[in-house]
Amino acid sequence: MSYLGRVFEDWWITNYEDQSFILIRQMRKNMERWPNFFIVGADKAGTSSLYSYLKDIPGIFMSSIKEPNYFSRKTIPDEHPILNPIRDQRKYLELFKDAKHEQIVGEASPSYLADPEAAELIHRISPASKILISLRDPVERIFSHYLMLKRNGLIKSSFYDEIHFALKKRDGDKLHLNHGLYFEHVKRYLDRFGEDQVKIIIFEEFVKNERLTVQNILRFLNLKINLHNFQPEIYNKYGVARGQLAAKILKNRFIRSTSEKLISPSKRRLLKEKLILKEDTKPIMDERERIILIDFYKNDVPKIENLLGRKLPWKNFHSHLYQ
Repeated sequence: MSYLGRVFEDWWITNYEDQSFILIRQMRKNMERWPNFFIVGADKAGTSSLYSYLKDIPGIFMSSIKEPNYFSRKTIPDEHPILNPIRDQRKYLELFKDAKHEQIVGEASPSYLADPEAAELIHRISPASKILISLRDPVERIFSHYLMLKRNGLIKSSFYDEIHFALKKRDGDKLHLNHGLYFEHVKRYLDRFGEDQVKIIIFEEFVKNERLTVQNILRFLNLKINLHNFQPEIYNKYGVARGQLAAKILKNRFIRSTSEKLISPSKRRLLKEKLILKEDTKPIMDERERIILIDFYKNDVPKIENLLGRKLPWKNFHSHLYQ
């Protein structure tokens, strides 16, 4: 290379190449926007409703896939029969690529609450994140979870038999009884993120006054928005498959993952309610099943009440059955 060639090369590197690298780094940074808000559970405690309400509020961007389960490395196996957890970082961050100037960028994976590693993994990536936890009477929650599993064809046995199987096996049971032992799960998030970054709501209070609960959540997120036109809706209404084809669709992992990518959450819900499920009378829990579950959770409930500094409105633990 001639002397003039080397001079031109030095001049180019000094004036343009560094700027190009800076621009590329900035573009990569913009593409890698991690969420700063996580609805972490509990499962069957109103997380679908919370997700649906919050995603339509200005200043909030929620991922198009409600439950990416990216940080659930222990509770959600890669080959889950229905769920399709995202494990690739690039694919996970693509969920948030359309976020622009929203103050809050979030997702809702209720599996994060019980996962022993999720809180730490989230904190490593986004230590300033806001965490939302919804807690439901664990006895009622586990029965609702069982009904969902049975509707999706993942369980065929009676609730009573599944409880006994779970009590014997503990690890690997389909009911996941330990997910309702909230004390350790909630404490893990409080210890990692601190009280200022964690908001805990109670499902039974949420369903009584959804507008007030959502307004309090917005205050927690430092969003000054009044919900003048808030319209409560019923999400995840109880229903059963309309037929054998509908039942197969419900438990098909490929159909679920594909529909999440191609169809908006509101349209998926409409299709599910109109074509896949039909409303039905929700079964009632047998008292013998209830008593067994109360006995299983009875030592944990006072601990979570003490941690939260309040009595919880869970009738199963404040009635004659609890005595």
